[in-house]
Amino acid sequence: MTRTLIQGGWVVGFDGRSHQLLRDGSVLFDDNGEILHVGHRFDGQAERTIDARGMLVMPGLINTHLHLGTNAPHAFFLDQTKADYFGANFYAYSVPKRGAAESRAASRADVEQLYGLWAAIRGGATTVLDIGSRNGDELVKVVGEVGARVYCGPAFKSYSYGFDEAGRIQWDDDPSSGKAGLARAVAFAQKHDGSHGGRVRCMLYPAQLDTCSVELLNATRMAADENGLRISLHAAMNLIEFHRILREHGRTSLQLLHEIGFLRHDVLLGHCVFHAHHSWAHYPYVDDLKLLADSGASVAHAPYKYAKMGIMLESLERYRQMGINVALGTDTFPQDMISEMRLAGLMCRFAEGSFRVGTARDVFDAATLGGAKALGRDDLGRLKAGARADIVLVDLRGAHYGAVHDPIRSLVEYASASDIDTVIVDGRTLIEGRKAVAIDEAALLANVQESGERTWAGVAEWRWNGATVDEIAPITYPLVAEP
Repeated sequence: MTRTLIQGGWVVGFDGRSHQLLRDGSVLFDDNGEILHVGHRFDGQAERTIDARGMLVMPGLINTHLHLGTNAPHAFFLDQTKADYFGANFYAYSVPKRGAAESRAASRADVEQLYGLWAAIRGGATTVLDIGSRNGDELVKVVGEVGARVYCGPAFKSYSYGFDEAGRIQWDDDPSSGKAGLARAVAFAQKHDGSHGGRVRCMLYPAQLDTCSVELLNATRMAADENGLRISLHAAMNLIEFHRILREHGRTSLQLLHEIGFLRHDVLLGHCVFHAHHSWAHYPYVDDLKLLADSGASVAHAPYKYAKMGIMLESLERYRQMGINVALGTDTFPQDMISEMRLAGLMCRFAEGSFRVGTARDVFDAATLGGAKALGRDDLGRLKAGARADIVLVDLRGAHYGAVHDPIRSLVEYASASDIDTVIVDGRTLIEGRKAVAIDEAALLANVQESGERTWAGVAEWRWNGATVDEIAPITYPLVAEP
């Protein structure tokens, strides 16, 4: 058995309750993927040594909400041919006109999804939650080959979105598809959960709250209990959903989930922005966040996606003070968890009008311990003996850092994914010296560019108004043709 010693850097250790910093610390792990030692020094033998001087040695980050295979379609994210849909941005790149296949229908596990996974790893994530996985068996194979740690599973729903000829969003009822989809999701989990040495885990992914009937949500809750699976659901994610649920059920989104007994400690809610007291919702008749806090459910917060639309969580500090577990996810590209931490802190300060909130500690905890708690894992998101050897080394010696007094604050305020030197998942090195070890990155990027060109060329075939990519997402400056 090979043991590897990382020594000489700022080590983010764990004391059983919270992170702590060890200057000139050491971490020992083996090729079975287990951390054996974390401390100031290690005097034993190791077959391999990594010199981490000038680096931050931190637990791998946990990206709790992203959609693999959506890189090229995100060109449509801020659709210039229509308004913002009250925050329902994904309609622009995911929902087709009736009778047409949507933009991701032809995505491949070995190209688009692999790129999304690799981008997340490049962004510092050693655990990734793919929300509503496509190409299930092929994706699991790709995960195994790359060496990633992924939570996955197919989405299911009892309503499908579609645009009519006037560009109005519609919900087409198909209850039988929801029941069949749940059965397929359970079968997928029974087949793949725990595969590739435990690096592949499965969850149940009812798609969005407004595409799931109460009957389907209750069936999902029962299936999760019977099969020991966790659940992730998009909820309170846009104002259209908020008003639709309120109109149909006389309850807010979170109130409905609470009253049917869906919310528990094993539920991770994607986004959860539009609670009753959010300034856009302004519904002062129920304390949604109190219901959420009492339930023990977690929130996957993706600040960059909402910031691009001029929307913010109100607020990370308020959720934290109420005892709600908040994790972080990127959702859209880039899959840079370091930048996501920075923006989570800044948006919290904007929401509260205070510089004393959204601290580096708060957002680093969310990206590590918050994600681990959401998954029910005490062996992820921390560096301690017995934990999985998911480790990231960040080079703090760049000119943009200057003097480093607090490496966590320097990470959050100054760093980006480009500063990540090494990524180790389950004891296997995927990136070393900033270079890809696990894949042929140049070939992947070439394939992704080719795929993107095809996606953009075919947009008029599924768009309700036949718009082209240049109408939906105009190039920033005029493109001058070669004479």
